[in-house]
Amino acid sequence: MPDFRLLQLSDLHVSRDADSRIRGIPTQITLEEVVDWLREEESRVDRLVITGDITNDEHPDSYTAVRGLLEPWLDRLAIVPGNHDDRSVMREVFGDVIDAQSPEIAPKDDRINFSFHCGSWLCIGLDTHLNGKVPGRIGEPQIHWLRDRIAEHSSDPMILFCHHPPVDVGSNWLDRIGLTDRELLRDVLDEFSTVRFVCCGHVHHEFSGQAGSAQVVTSPSTGLQFNPVGDSVVVAADAPGYRVIELTGQEIASQVVRMPKVRFVPQDAS
Repeated sequence: MPDFRLLQLSDLHVSRDADSRIRGIPTQITLEEVVDWLREEESRVDRLVITGDITNDEHPDSYTAVRGLLEPWLDRLAIVPGNHDDRSVMREVFGDVIDAQSPEIAPKDDRINFSFHCGSWLCIGLDTHLNGKVPGRIGEPQIHWLRDRIAEHSSDPMILFCHHPPVDVGSNWLDRIGLTDRELLRDVLDEFSTVRFVCCGHVHHEFSGQAGSAQVVTSPSTGLQFNPVGDSVVVAADAPGYRVIELTGQEIASQVVRMPKVRFVPQDAS
């Protein structure tokens, strides 16, 4: 049995119209089905982490709907924004969550970060949101903050959570909208072997790569799934899902869990 069990949800893309669809996928309905699955099948959730794109329209009602669905885990929830999010609205609706997760020493800007321990493991949330843009940016102030956290906990194994992955994922169109200053984070990963795992969203499918000593993974969306092939957006008829991360001592294990069947097939699915 693991010492700690974390779940990652990503790319929820909920809109204020509960029946709204993205390429034929009713994202609030699929999120509701994922949440129902968590209630029934995931009896142990020590931490629930959302890696951005909580909404698709940045509207307060959309965030409120998501908050209502995640109510059972609000006391153990951690969030960072994605490119479809609005930090000010996130603070309006999830203010208590963000206040509880905020580190004592935060980057000198308005980013939403988190830092918490699961046993010996330090889990850090990075904010890669870039206002008005689809690609992301981590920025020098946040990198300095990250380096300070690593230096303070130099013997602790670490997991980083963020929306945009710091590596190419083997897709021309997805890699064009990735992390614009990824070299800043890559330098940290190359320098510090204690950073063991980087868990990302944004690409709406499962991927695993390597940067320094860290395994870099992306996870399915709770709604629309992408196919990484081609030079433009390609959607896939795969089931929604989430990621499970289990920590035992200094060891980490992770796997993706998908819903048992595909209920909604997206338009123009490959």
